[in-house]
Amino acid sequence: MSAIDDPQSSDEESPVPDADSCDPQQLQSRFKSSVRSHSEVAISLKRTCGLHLSLSSDSRKLAVGSSRKELQLYQLAENGDLLVESADFDKFKSPIRGVRFFNGDPNLLMACTEEGVVSLYDLRLGKSVFGFEDGSEGPRKTMTTFDVNQNDRVLCASTEVQKGGDSFLLFFDIRERKFLGSYWECHSEDITNVRFHPSNPDLLVSGSVDGLINVFDISQPTEDDAMQYCFNVDTAIESLNWHRNPGTGKDWVSCVTTTNGFQLYDVESQDPEVEFDREKITEFICRKSSIDCNVVGAYNEGDGALTLLAGSNYNKGECLRSLRYSDKSFQPFQNFLHNKQIVRASVYSEKENALITTGESGLITVWSCGQDTEQETTEGSIANKLKQKATIGKRAKPY
Repeated sequence: MSAIDDPQSSDEESPVPDADSCDPQQLQSRFKSSVRSHSEVAISLKRTCGLHLSLSSDSRKLAVGSSRKELQLYQLAENGDLLVESADFDKFKSPIRGVRFFNGDPNLLMACTEEGVVSLYDLRLGKSVFGFEDGSEGPRKTMTTFDVNQNDRVLCASTEVQKGGDSFLLFFDIRERKFLGSYWECHSEDITNVRFHPSNPDLLVSGSVDGLINVFDISQPTEDDAMQYCFNVDTAIESLNWHRNPGTGKDWVSCVTTTNGFQLYDVESQDPEVEFDREKITEFICRKSSIDCNVVGAYNEGDGALTLLAGSNYNKGECLRSLRYSDKSFQPFQNFLHNKQIVRASVYSEKENALITTGESGLITVWSCGQDTEQETTEGSIANKLKQKATIGKRAKPY
């Protein structure tokens, strides 16, 4: 039996079943905002895992990349419902390593595959119109992820360590549809994540299995000149994101590690802001078993607040919660009720104030974060108790 199939825990080494570290009343007092799913659809009737999500700039189109190497498109209606637009938009021969809408045009979409091609789609035509690849040194380089800069001019794709022992950041001019060049001295292991700055099109951050976070100014003529800052995390990096210090307005870079830890850095000073390991995040989300703690990622709320999404892998991931960063710590924020899967990807819509998640059960869930609901307890809500009392002695009709 695989860890995913185990209904009791995602990790067979878990010493005890995971549970909340406080009683329901205390949990409700800490996570004052509770969220129910507004809409939920299954990616496939077959066993699959949702791995990648991207939301268009108008918050109306959603692209999904699955473990079945399928690219799907959905429509997010104004009422928050998720509607299937194309369940088989494209199918690949190798695993999908990322999907990404353009920042300025909701009809342009990109998808990256492991075999070394980033496909550009025009949704008005319903097909791929170009494939970006680097064949300058023979075989295509195996890709791991990619991103598009703020003005939609530059594509950066990252690679695994290639046969010669180097890993690459590959750059392409999107409008001219040509290869611009690469960096290969910045990382010594597989590059796992690249993120362009949300407002400065020349700033790029990369992270790797080698534990290094590098910040580049890609307007500079050489890789040495482009390298601005380097942070040593001392462990493999899973994901990165840009944030803004609410006090100074200066840039922060956050990092989620492969060991489910979280680190935050002040870019300009190169100083670590905070560092939390898996055990501390388990404490923040009010759970007992750190071995089951799953840190999904960090994102920015509409008001600019740094928010961390995390949960427990126990019982197929039914615990999913968010935390808000404040005063060098995380505070309980939202409790997502009745989650049905271990979440592997999420995207936040500022326009709709909604969080969209996908994961190991192959579901896509839309959570309307602006609509709080009464926190449930194991004994049931007061309203449910009153309803139960009112129906005592009444026999339900069999039709």
